[in-house]
Amino acid sequence: MSDVILVSVQPNLDILGLKGLHLFLREKGFDSKLLYLPVYKSYSNNSRNHLKDFLKKESPKVIGISLTSEDYEVAEDFTKLVKDVLPESYTVWGGIEATTEPEKCARVADFVCVGEGEMALVDFLNIVKKGGRREELEEVSNMAFFTEGGEFRCNPLYPLITDLDSLPPLRQIPVESYVDVGNRVEPVGVKHLMSYKRYRGQVYKIMTSRGCPYGCAYCCNRFLRNLYGKWPIRQRSVQHVIRELELAVREGPPILYVDIIDDCFFASDIEYLKEFCREYKEKIGIPFIAKTTAREASHERMQLLVDAGMTWTNMGLQSGSDRTCLEIYKRPTKSEKFIEAAKIISQYPVGIYYDIILDNPFETQEDLLNTAVTLGKTPGPFMPLFFSLRFYPGTELRKQAVNEGLIKEDEYRYEDIFLWNSTPENRLIRSACFIPTKWTLFLVEKIRKKPNSNVWKALIYILDLFTRTTLMPLTALRIIYISRKRSILDTLRVFPIFFHATHLPSVQEIRRFLRLGT
Repeated sequence: MSDVILVSVQPNLDILGLKGLHLFLREKGFDSKLLYLPVYKSYSNNSRNHLKDFLKKESPKVIGISLTSEDYEVAEDFTKLVKDVLPESYTVWGGIEATTEPEKCARVADFVCVGEGEMALVDFLNIVKKGGRREELEEVSNMAFFTEGGEFRCNPLYPLITDLDSLPPLRQIPVESYVDVGNRVEPVGVKHLMSYKRYRGQVYKIMTSRGCPYGCAYCCNRFLRNLYGKWPIRQRSVQHVIRELELAVREGPPILYVDIIDDCFFASDIEYLKEFCREYKEKIGIPFIAKTTAREASHERMQLLVDAGMTWTNMGLQSGSDRTCLEIYKRPTKSEKFIEAAKIISQYPVGIYYDIILDNPFETQEDLLNTAVTLGKTPGPFMPLFFSLRFYPGTELRKQAVNEGLIKEDEYRYEDIFLWNSTPENRLIRSACFIPTKWTLFLVEKIRKKPNSNVWKALIYILDLFTRTTLMPLTALRIIYISRKRSILDTLRVFPIFFHATHLPSVQEIRRFLRLGT
């Protein structure tokens, strides 16, 4: 009988927070199991008996489910299954969706863990293990719930964890971790990492810190800062990070890239970066990826990181319109500063991709044209990574959208954030990343003179088709060639990994594009 089963309802094995919580609970002496459900969405109601059997066999006293807003429906469905099989067990939801919308989540789960959950879950499990009453559980910090009388309560929060070295380093394959493969539950092995992790398990994701220096209006970091009254960057020691990477290298599968997924690794203190680069180069030596913003990009940081093995970097533009960035997104960076930073980055032998947000109903056509101009002036080669704007719960931008009647209070969009609308303006923005600057400026000038002309729309359609089928794949090859130290064989070896990262067109997509124009 397990103390707790922690469940990931995401369609992959990339979730880091739940893995860390699982290892932390085991370190504290609890019999924790970790269960991944990457194929759960595809099930019919009569094909889940193997999951029911697994739950009955383990008979956990607590089932913890981590979710984002996209996972809500799957988490709700799985929770109903759990309550059918184990009606006496407690279901606890956690993660960013539970933190931003605890009352909504508490209508499904018995308890909701708000914010950082390590210490709260330790207290919760200790009470359950000794046979404590529900009234005792209702006193645990961070817990939100409905009382028997129907009143919603949310308890005070534990202080933020400041010593991240007190948490165990993550593992590629944690002990007592399992994955549902469709008709049975299996212990996680290397083959599952290759099948269910992004990039076929060959990119190892790691976080060296918690927190973010920014509070953009579309992001949960602003909400978390308001929730705790602060949201500082708390960094693991270099030794702690290196220890995790050494374990990852030993456990497999083979790692082609280490992806440092901190919101802005470049924002680390310069002395920290120097120590990290020295240790990483000596003990790990695998090409790695790191994020920056325009304010943190500098020659000093680029030289340090490139020398240590950084071969890819990512920087957010989000919008090339200063009005959008400053007034709507609350990002303190103008397009001019972004271009300056891009010029610095372009001087180093690294692959580059920039984030851009599309489908923003607060933007005008002029804002979109300014984004095209900014990208047209950005030195290449680089790859864009486009996102369709989602009004996530708890974000300032969602409140604005509700107040202005763009969405309803209870309206949610669970579509893939990579599925953006193929409007003429969005297609121009994509093409601007690959065509000569003068072509972009010419088209923008024509659009400004005749905004509704079908002529320029037709030109952009044709140009976008050429961009997707020819310029994007060629640019991707060129960037990978640069990042792999100009080795042709190495470039061809890693090229397939980047189809997901850059969203290059598949054969099916090209056929659909030609047939339907979408």
